[in-house]
Amino acid sequence: MAEGNGDRDSRMDRIERTLELLVADHEQFRADHKQLLIAQVLQKDEIDELLKVTKEHTTQITALDGRVDKLVSSIGDLIARIPPAALKS
Repeated sequence: MAEGNGDRDSRMDRIERTLELLVADHEQFRADHKQLLIAQVLQKDEIDELLKVTKEHTTQITALDGRVDKLVSSIGDLIARIPPAALKS
């Protein structure tokens, strides 16, 4: 059955509105995707900086740990040299 001209125009209008909604939605998706990519780059930079600082602190803690071990060992040697009678008073 042939469509009347009015039905055809309304159908074309609905198709056009649907396409406009799809285009607008896609443009919003692209904008959101771009923001996500920017956020990922910024996050990676922050993680890289955090990793760098963590490695520096780990190196410092390792050095400090060795120094504390030497100090504890020296105190132990010092206590071992003190006569037991001197420790009781």
